[in-house]
Amino acid sequence: MSSALETSQASAVTIGHRMPILATLPFWPHPDNLIEASLMVTEKFEALAEGAVAATGEMAALGLRAAFGRADAQDLASGLISVAVAAAKPAQRRVRANARRLSHH
Repeated sequence: MSSALETSQASAVTIGHRMPILATLPFWPHPDNLIEASLMVTEKFEALAEGAVAATGEMAALGLRAAFGRADAQDLASGLISVAVAAAKPAQRRVRANARRLSHH
């Protein structure tokens, strides 16, 4: 299965499990739901930070290759794809882990 398809499927599973939690949270703030709501926020910031660091590293490597004349147009294009993949990977890992964890509750 492709990475995009796996991520989409895992996102749907995660959203499906979390929507009832979000819908009932204002009325029945159960401790488990408060913990899950906190995880929803903190994991996104963690994934954002990890993705930013990884993308910065990829961009720095690409910039160095280009600065020293070791990158042609194809290298630049594939390098930018590598930057995007590096940025997205932490979020993809988390959404898959969440889908597995929430499916076993």
